[in-house]
Amino acid sequence: MTVQMDRSVSRNEGTWVERRPEPKQRSAAYQARRDGVLRLVLGLVLPVGVLVAWEISARSGWIDARFFSQPSAVAAKAQEDLRSGMLWSELKITILRLLTGYVIGSLAGILIGLLMSQVKVLRWMLEPLIRALYVIPKLALLPLFLLLFGLGEVPKLVFISLGTFYIVAFTTLSAAMMIPTAFHEVARSYGLSSGQRFRWMIVPAITPQIVSSLKLASGISMLLVIAVEFVNAHEGLGYYTWHAWQIFVPDRMYVGVVTISIVGVLFGGLVGLLGSRLVRWADSEYAQSR
Repeated sequence: MTVQMDRSVSRNEGTWVERRPEPKQRSAAYQARRDGVLRLVLGLVLPVGVLVAWEISARSGWIDARFFSQPSAVAAKAQEDLRSGMLWSELKITILRLLTGYVIGSLAGILIGLLMSQVKVLRWMLEPLIRALYVIPKLALLPLFLLLFGLGEVPKLVFISLGTFYIVAFTTLSAAMMIPTAFHEVARSYGLSSGQRFRWMIVPAITPQIVSSLKLASGISMLLVIAVEFVNAHEGLGYYTWHAWQIFVPDRMYVGVVTISIVGVLFGGLVGLLGSRLVRWADSEYAQSR
C-alpha cells in the first residue's frame, strides 16, 4: 500500500531519506488556513443575519418600510442610481477628496513629525501650537477655513488633511522620541554620522508605528470627508446621503450609508495591505514572538 504524504525523497547510496515538514510547521499552516476561513465566516454571520431580519421585518409589517425601507428596495435604488450615473459621479468626487486630503495630511504629518523629533528648537516651538489645535473639534475650524480659503475645494481638503496630519505627526514624533538612548550610543560608537543614524536606525525603528498611524488615519479621513460633505458641499457621497434625507428618499439614503461603509472598509483595507507589505519584516518578527 502506498501512502501519499507531503515530503521530498532523495537517493543516497541505495538508502531512501525522507524529509517531512516539522509538526510545528504543519500545524501552523493548518491553523492559519482554519483561522482565515473562520474569520471570514464569522465576519459574514452578523451582517447577513441583520439583512435577513431587516427584510423579513419590513415585509411582515413589523417596521414601517416608509422610514426604514428594506434591503431589496435599497438594492433596487442602488442599481437605478448606478445606471443613471448619479452614484458613480458622487462616488468619484468623494474618493478624489479622500485620497487628496489623506496623502497631503500623511506626508505633512510624517515630515513635521520627523523634523520635530530631530530639531529641539522646532519641537519646542511647534508642539504646543499643534497640541492646542488638536483638541479643537475639526468642524469648529471649518468656518475659519471658509473665511481663509473661500467656498471652493481648498477648505474641504485642508479640513480632511488636518485630521490625518495630527495622528501621523504625533505618532511619528512619539515613535522617534521613544527610541532607547542605548541605540544612539551604539550608533555613535560605530562612528555613524547623524545622517547615517537617521537613515539606518531611526527610520526603520519608527516605520511600523507610522504605518499603524496611517491605518488609523485612513478611517479618520473617511469620517472627515463625509462630515464636510454633509455641511458644506453640493456633491459627493455625504451630500448624496444628506440630500436624500432632506427630500425624504429613504432608499437612496440607505444606499449612501452602505456605499460610505464599503468605501471606508476598502480604503482602510488597501492602506493596511500596502503598509503590511512595507513592514513585512516587523510583522514576521511579531508573529514569531507571539
